[in-house]
Amino acid sequence: MTDSRNFEDPTADKLETQSGDPARSNNSDAPEVETEDFASMLESYGAIESLRVQVGDKVGGKIIHATADTFFVQISPTQEAFILKSELVDAHDKLSLGLGDEIEGFIYTKRGGIELRRKIGGDSIDIVMLEQAKNKQIPIEGTVTGTNKGGLEVAIGGPRGFCPISQADINFVEDAQAMVGQTYEFLIAEVKENGRNVVLNRKALLQAARKEKASTLLAELEVGQRRKVRVTRLAKFGAFADLGGIDGLIPISELSYGNVQSTEDAVKEGDDLEVEIMRIEEDPKRPGQPRIGLSLKAVLPDPFIAHADKLHEGSSFEGKVVRVQKFGAFVELFDGVQGLIHISEMSDRRIRHPRDVVTEGDTVSVRVVSFDPEQRRVGLSMRETPKDVDTSSIRIGARVKGTVERIESYGLFVSLADGGKALLPAAETGTTRGTDLLREFPIGTELELSVIAIDEQGRIKVSKTARDQEEERSVAEAYNRSQSGNGKGFGTLGDLLKIKRNK
Repeated sequence: MTDSRNFEDPTADKLETQSGDPARSNNSDAPEVETEDFASMLESYGAIESLRVQVGDKVGGKIIHATADTFFVQISPTQEAFILKSELVDAHDKLSLGLGDEIEGFIYTKRGGIELRRKIGGDSIDIVMLEQAKNKQIPIEGTVTGTNKGGLEVAIGGPRGFCPISQADINFVEDAQAMVGQTYEFLIAEVKENGRNVVLNRKALLQAARKEKASTLLAELEVGQRRKVRVTRLAKFGAFADLGGIDGLIPISELSYGNVQSTEDAVKEGDDLEVEIMRIEEDPKRPGQPRIGLSLKAVLPDPFIAHADKLHEGSSFEGKVVRVQKFGAFVELFDGVQGLIHISEMSDRRIRHPRDVVTEGDTVSVRVVSFDPEQRRVGLSMRETPKDVDTSSIRIGARVKGTVERIESYGLFVSLADGGKALLPAAETGTTRGTDLLREFPIGTELELSVIAIDEQGRIKVSKTARDQEEERSVAEAYNRSQSGNGKGFGTLGDLLKIKRNK
């Protein structure tokens, strides 16, 4: 401890009192000393700061001296405190502090000097210490010796400590028995029966430390950063993860590129992960508190890029139906890559709902009919693969025969004589708008058609109107030839058309 008696007055050699030695004062050879106002001189040296401290106060300072078992800490320009080195060792009995380091502690007592402690505990604890620790929120060290129905039994010296299980940790404690034998720090919530029974709270201490750390951490966080986190709690909508003092949420949609039905399928409590910060905003439900969105998916390889070379038009796969909607079914081709089978591509026959063909969990054979990597969209089909039919001999304008096998509002699907399939749009049937196609062209009706289009995937579009117009032109040309020659005619043009249509 610093003794004020050891401080030397820097002005002592300059001051003389009027009651000094007369002979010396009359010595003409001695220099004359001017009298100064002491208060003015003291003010010129500045005020000497001193802390008004009470037992239980938290103070900090620099280690300025050390002995074999003690550090001396300067907590103000005129005050020193001391702390036992045993208070500062870690779990492996190693001391990481030394001269010049800054430390913080609680004032444990002022008797015999200011003593600091990081916490209190041990066999010497008494009721006075317990009350001081409770009132000043000084941590107390205790070892969990057992469990009971309500919580943990804790040895804190002479008194018996009890920590309710709800106050044993920030998170829910599933296995209290795993804490037996461990030494922790607690805050004192209640002192009962003259100190014989003490109610402890570890959760509040952890929350306070976390809040202090969080304020520093929050200033460092930025959108786009990648951070190490630990999963602390699972919910239906995602997983909460500790960033190191602040919790963030990984939504279920950001846990994987794949189809995640349940949070538990992707992560477990206690998992250590690397995530990317998606957003930092104020929580509308807790004003002044941050809400941090995280993504695990963002740090994983993009499966669309990894499998892009396989997802070309015409490629075939087996996939699992993961979702069925009114307009079609989503099929998982790879982990994180899904494609859509539109209802029109699910069957060659007419269906009312995709569930008439597939249900969730089914394994189906599909082929890719479209792939847009930028939009991350894959179009699939379950219908018969055109590659089984050789369409190389079919050209636009060719005349073909087809049999009606399916009828939709927009047209007819017909099977061609060579085994291929084609679409006869309603506008190309030669009927007026609103005609009942099912009545006009029953299933099995055979038609004479002309090919009017073939797309890159080999899909054929035919027309009855075009075929009829070709027939009319050929009849007209034959009639003209008969009239211009010397041979016998075929009758009127109308007669020829009737004959042709009735064939």
